Amino acid sequence: MPRSRLLLLLGVTAPAIACALVGLTHPMRLTADTALYWQNMHIALIFLFPLIGLAPWLIARRVDRRLGWIAALGGYGFATLYTALDILAGVAAGALVLGGEADATGPVYEVARVLARIGVWSLIAAVVVAGVAVFLTARMAAVPGFVLAAVGAYLVYPGHIYFPVGTASMGLLAAGFALLALAVTRVPAPVNAHETTGAL
Repeated sequence: MPRSRLLLLLGVTAPAIACALVGLTHPMRLTADTALYWQNMHIALIFLFPLIGLAPWLIARRVDRRLGWIAALGGYGFATLYTALDILAGVAAGALVLGGEADATGPVYEVARVLARIGVWSLIAAVVVAGVAVFLTARMAAVPGFVLAAVGAYLVYPGHIYFPVGTASMGLLAAGFALLALAVTRVPAPVNAHETTGAL
């Protein structure tokens, strides 16, 4: 496998796989016993979740720079708003419970839910753009990857990274992005693709 193709595959799948693995340790409820781990785990996730938003851009830019930038906007929306979710519902809520203020987590969760919902729709939009980009080049070979990635993106909101729905959402994202990356690298890049097509 060419090095550029391997790097693309790693770039679009590793973040979701890492989040899925972390999610297997995610406490089902925030309590006084789980608060410290809850807080620290979400601090770690701040560095992982935004990377998922890069995948649609990495895929779409292989076909067309303009589609790449549109996908990047959706990925950016997901990266920023889902990071806000982790800070609020993860780090802040964990700190509140550790400080004996469990009753104060309600309003924090409400704001986090709104931001997360918008962030997930941003990710779905980015996946659609990536799917369209790959379809322009690979035609029906783009469909399986698009379907898996779109379903995975949709399930992020109800499942986060909780087992089992969240684990499935991360797995579907990784699989979908991998199939899209394989499809888009099977054919020569068009003339108007990003100048650095050979790289990530």
